[in-house]
This record gives sequence, structure tokens and C-alpha cells, in this order.
Amino acid sequence: MANLSNIQQEVLYIIQKAADSLRQDQHFDTVQRKSNRNDLVTDRDRQIEQYIVQYLAAKFPEAKIISEEKTSSLITSVEGLVFFVDPIDGTMNFVKCHDQFAIMIGVYQDGEPLFGAIANVMADQVIYGGPQVGTFLNQTPLPKVPDLPLVDSLVTISTRLLWQQDPNYQLIVHASSGLRVFGSAGIIWSRLVCGQQNLYISKLKPWDLAAGRALAMKNGIMVRNIDGSPINMLQSQTVIIGTKCATDEALSLINKRA
Repeated sequence: MANLSNIQQEVLYIIQKAADSLRQDQHFDTVQRKSNRNDLVTDRDRQIEQYIVQYLAAKFPEAKIISEEKTSSLITSVEGLVFFVDPIDGTMNFVKCHDQFAIMIGVYQDGEPLFGAIANVMADQVIYGGPQVGTFLNQTPLPKVPDLPLVDSLVTISTRLLWQQDPNYQLIVHASSGLRVFGSAGIIWSRLVCGQQNLYISKLKPWDLAAGRALAMKNGIMVRNIDGSPINMLQSQTVIIGTKCATDEALSLINKRA
């Protein structure tokens, strides 16, 4: 069984070092497109990823590491100790806005969330924790998020889902307190865990999901697959995240038939 105290210490050390490096120097030399013109990767993404992955591999040689830019297709199981690394979540924001981007590290043991950390780089904030330790913002414990209904909730729904013009997703926006868009799953996770908004619906990859899911488990935030199937940490899936009341109401609207 993994030593949780040691994992927390090492993850917080390396994520803070990586965040400090990015905050102090946002320079990048190259920008490339991946799946589409808005899916970017820079040389700094790859440098930060290599820095984190090499550190974790040296400290935890028995662990598997799944990362955004170099994830191994040979990893077909989440048994044992697994680290999920997203070096710059919100690369478009990093390139265009120089703000609202995050670094995320999620740690799982035999497929179950153990620990997560999200660095809001430019705000110099690290939110971290897990099911066994609670949730903290820069070492200050965070209270459980109030179980607000949809009408009192700010929501984020991915633009891809809204562009589909599914009227049921639009119903969710109309039933809420308003729509907010940030361009970074890490930033949205941070807002959810801090109670600054109460609903998030998006298709997320494992490294987008891992850290936040670990943080949510002690903070009153539900994480569910939109189709009701179990969460699979080896594939992308459309998830609904938020307070129980808000997610229950949103799912009712999604499943509503005209």
C-alpha cells in the first residue's frame, strides 16, 4: 500500500516547483496544433511534463504514470499506484491570455482516487487533498460545499456540447444562475471545490479528471458519467460534476424528452 504522507509531500513539492517556474517565466518557443487548430501544445508543456514525470518516476519507480503529452498506449490497467499528470491545463489560455491555466497531478491506487493537487499557476494557489485527508487551499482546510440547487448555481458546460444545440443542455443554462466559461478544467475544478460554482459538464480525458475527482470526494462534489456508466480512468468520457442537488436536477433536464 502506498505511503500517503510521502505521496502528498512529493506531489506538493514538484507541483509547486513547476508552478513557480511557469509563473516566473511564461516564455515559450514553439506552438503546435494537435487534434484541431484550437488544441495547442507548446515546448513548455513538454518541458514541464518531463520535469514532473522524471521526478515522480525517480521517487516512485513502482508506479505507472499517465500524462497528457506522452501518455503510454501500453498502459491498459490502473492496478497499483498510478499518477496522472497534466502539465499545462488550458494551453490556449497560457498562450493567448497568460492566465487561467493550471497544473494537475492525480494519484490513484488500484483505480481509486488517493490524492490530487491542482496549481492555479498565476494565482499562486495549490488546492490539494483526497478522500482520506480532506481538501486544502494553500494549507487552509476548505469547508464542504453547500448542496445548492441548480437555480442558485453558476454552471460551466463545454462549448462543444452547447454547439450541438441540444435544447436540454440549454435548459440547464436557463435554469441556473448563469453560464461561465474558463477554458481550463483545472481552473473549473478549483472553483467547484471552493464553492464558487456548482456544476460542470464536459468531455474529459483521464488527466483532466484525475486530480479533481480525488479532491471532490471529501468536499460535497459528485462526479458521475453522464450516461450512468462507471467512471473509466483509461478513457475520455462526458461527465457531470457538482453538488448532488444541482447534478440531479441537471441530469433530469438532460434526460427530458420533448
